[in-house]
Amino acid sequence: MSLRKDKANLEWITKGSDIEKIKKQWLEISNSTLPILIVGDRGIGKSFWIQRSLEKRNIPDSSIISFDFSYLFSFEGNLDKIKSSKQSVTVILDWITKAKKEEIILLQQWWKEEKYNEKSKVYLYWEIHSEEMEILNQKNIHSDFYEQFKSFRFELPNLKKRISELPLFVYEFLAEANQSLNKKISTLDEDFYTFFKNKIFSRNYTELKELIFALVGFSSGKQLHWKQIPPHFFENSLSELNILPGISLEQYEKEIIRANLIYTKGNREKAAKLLGISERNLYRKLHEFQLEDLS
Repeated sequence: MSLRKDKANLEWITKGSDIEKIKKQWLEISNSTLPILIVGDRGIGKSFWIQRSLEKRNIPDSSIISFDFSYLFSFEGNLDKIKSSKQSVTVILDWITKAKKEEIILLQQWWKEEKYNEKSKVYLYWEIHSEEMEILNQKNIHSDFYEQFKSFRFELPNLKKRISELPLFVYEFLAEANQSLNKKISTLDEDFYTFFKNKIFSRNYTELKELIFALVGFSSGKQLHWKQIPPHFFENSLSELNILPGISLEQYEKEIIRANLIYTKGNREKAAKLLGISERNLYRKLHEFQLEDLS
C-alpha cells in the first residue's frame, strides 16, 4: 500500500486550482477520527491521496491493515488483528462490493462497537471506485454499510474533468518516459493534444501514461511527430464493437466517426472510405457532431 517512494513523482496529481481546494479539505479532515471515503474512476490516484493523509498523521506502514476484497486474503485474521491491537490501527477498505455478506456483517458489528469506544484509535479509509456506486446506491447490505460510513466523502475528478491541465500531465509522463527509456524527446505535435483531448481514457492518468511511454519508446529524435505514429496505436483495443443498451444510434455514429478520424490521423478522404460514405457527407457529419477539430 505504501507509495512513499513515489511521492515526488506523483505530486503533479494535486496541482491545479480546483484540485488544490480538494487537497486542503482532504488534509484538514485528516485531523478527524471519522471514516474518510474517497470516490473516483480508475487510474486517478486514489491510493496516493490516502497516502498523503497517512503522512500527515505520521502513520507507519506497520500499523496499516488492508481489506482489499479484489484479492484473496485472511479476512478473519485481519479483523482479529484490529480487535487485539493495543495501539492505533489504520484500516483501509477497497472493493467492498466484492465482499461476502458475512464479511460485511462482521465489519458492521465491529464498527458499531468501535465508533462508541472513547479510547478508540482507529483511522478508517475507504477507497470506492465509481463503478461500485450503482451497487452502493441500491437497497442491499452493501448500501447499508455505505450509509454507516459516509461521514466524509470526497469525489476526485477524472482526466476528462481536468482537461485544461492535460499539458501538465503529458509533460510529466514525457519526462518520466525519457528518463526510463533513455530518450530525449522534449515536444509533441499539436495534433497529439487534439487526440488526447478527444480520446476516452477508461483508466485516466494510468492509461495516458502507458500511451506516452509507448509513443516515446517507438519514436526517436527530440519531437513526437503525429504522422510517424503507426495506425495500430489508435485502434480500438476490442476486436468487436461493444454495444450497450440505452445509447442512441446518433451517439454511436458520432463515436464511430471520431474513432475513424483518429485512426486516419485526421485524413478525411481515408476516413470517408473506411466509413463507406462520401467525403462531402463526412464533412456534413463533422459539422453536425462538432468534430471539425479532429480533421
